Amino acid sequence: MNVSEMAWLPAIGFGTADLAGPAERIVLEAISAGHRLIDTARVYGSEEGVGLAAEEAVRRGIVRREELFLETKLAPDRHGYHEALRDFEEALERMRTDYLDMFMLHWPVARGSEDDYREKNVAAWQALTELKEKGKARHIGVCNFLERHLLQLTDAGLPLPEVNQLELHPGFQQRGLVRFCRERGMAIEAWSPMGRGILKTPQFEAVAARYGKDVGQLALRWSIQKGFVPLTRSSDPEHIAHNLEIFDFEIGPQDTEALDALNTNTDHQDIWSYKRQQMY
Repeated sequence: MNVSEMAWLPAIGFGTADLAGPAERIVLEAISAGHRLIDTARVYGSEEGVGLAAEEAVRRGIVRREELFLETKLAPDRHGYHEALRDFEEALERMRTDYLDMFMLHWPVARGSEDDYREKNVAAWQALTELKEKGKARHIGVCNFLERHLLQLTDAGLPLPEVNQLELHPGFQQRGLVRFCRERGMAIEAWSPMGRGILKTPQFEAVAARYGKDVGQLALRWSIQKGFVPLTRSSDPEHIAHNLEIFDFEIGPQDTEALDALNTNTDHQDIWSYKRQQMY
């Protein structure tokens, strides 16, 4: 099932934003259904639930720990060398594990850090590279970093991230940024891979119907064929299993072209964080 750009990265993931309360039960359901990449973050409040679910899944014999890919993110207001190291150790405790498969920087520019975010990012990234060198974080990455934010890391003499996690779906494809990352060997994880209103358009529904799939499955398959790792999210066991049923068909060239043409690069999540990243 692994068709991502990097052999070590599972082909599809399960996200836990907004699942702080029921995270343990839902994540255990996701692991039982076949998900192996579980994505969380400090700001989601779901790290503890993810850790408990992973521990229970191992205890029940559903999966071995080494078969899981657990990733979490450093909150942008924690950027800094010592802050990052401390937060990593706290994340290990919350997630009940002695290593992370990936540790990431969540956003490049935190509110209130507009003047010194570059220095803080470099310091935090230095900490993450050391965590990888020590084997405590198997892989390191970033989320929502634009080209200039990535170049600020390399200008400081640091290696590029292995992964950039971005909002990506047919309505918001960020083609230039994706190309930039790929040319430099970075893998791409796609959050919000089902987009929003674009999935309800007659054109999108017609393409999905041709393959006997729903619009969500079509969007996930589009992401897979683009080489992205889509991060799904659901609290419904039926939908969780349903979202994994995307490896038994392939979108043809003509339909792929039609879906690609839906790109507007404006149909993204309307959150202040995006505006902040664009400004700095």
